[in-house]
Amino acid sequence: MANKLIELNKQYNFDIAVNPATTYAGEQALPYVTAAVKSNDTVAKGYVRVMDGLTSKAVISSLVTTDPIVGAACGFSDAGTTTLGERVLTVNDLKVNREVCRKTLFPTWVGKNMTQNGDLPNSFSDFLLEVVAGQAAAQIENGIWVSDNSNGAGNDGLFGKGFVSNDGTFDQLGLNASATADFTQVTMNGVGTATTAANIDDALAAVYNSVTGSHPGLEFKEGFGFYMNNKMYSFYAQFLAGSATGQGINMLGLTLNPESLSYLGHPIYRCPGMPDDCIVATYKSNLVFGTNLGTDLTEAQIIPTYQYDGSDNIRVVMNFGIGVQTGIGTDGVVGVTF
Repeated sequence: MANKLIELNKQYNFDIAVNPATTYAGEQALPYVTAAVKSNDTVAKGYVRVMDGLTSKAVISSLVTTDPIVGAACGFSDAGTTTLGERVLTVNDLKVNREVCRKTLFPTWVGKNMTQNGDLPNSFSDFLLEVVAGQAAAQIENGIWVSDNSNGAGNDGLFGKGFVSNDGTFDQLGLNASATADFTQVTMNGVGTATTAANIDDALAAVYNSVTGSHPGLEFKEGFGFYMNNKMYSFYAQFLAGSATGQGINMLGLTLNPESLSYLGHPIYRCPGMPDDCIVATYKSNLVFGTNLGTDLTEAQIIPTYQYDGSDNIRVVMNFGIGVQTGIGTDGVVGVTF
């Protein structure tokens, strides 16, 4: 074993199966860019509605009709109101620029190829794209919820508007400019009081009471549930374990399925990119994630710079576009503590 470890630290002039300019565009780029764009938990687990093939913007239409029924009569009598709503999802052009050292990744690639788990990479270039895509997916998970602060507080970041913030910070300013700005806002646990295992049940109750009080029928729409991040989800698991209220959790906090927690029969969707002290109540199809996947605007490129500058580096570039929006802007509740 010692000899094998020593050998892995040697300089390897291994073939990474790329030409001086290896570019995957359009459909050829799809498997690589899709891994970066859709591997985050919120999208991969189906907690949002996905719209692909967008080039710039998409109009999300909604049709709402109220009280169309009238008493039977020979003549025609119009009744009720019909409202056509439109919300625009904007695709933000993004790219991945990543430089990695072959020597750094080579032992990991060799180790993965030694396993017998059936997911062996076909080549080092595929493995490289897989690693970079995984890193990009983690950043996108955060971006679709709170965007980023690349353009300063109060301004849309590179990701545009996130679901609950537009500038990387979950506060009143960011929420007011987010995709859920028109959701009903409810204060949980008192102003400035952080959520804990002791008050998470009260936080959920505040959000649920707003759903039933301000949005009759919302909880019965297909896919309705409560969205929260890992920390908030863990607080709720601790609360259930401590109160011994079931749901597969015993007094030791053990559960058969950590993804199966629910509140009053409604599922809880665990989304790592969400901020602390935030609970969103809506249904899956009302949170829309748009991409330009499937168009000629997506691209993945591997640039073997080690062939030109004497380094041992490879550059990975990906071009794609994403954006988020809500289908019906008022169909939801956001719980906050500020």
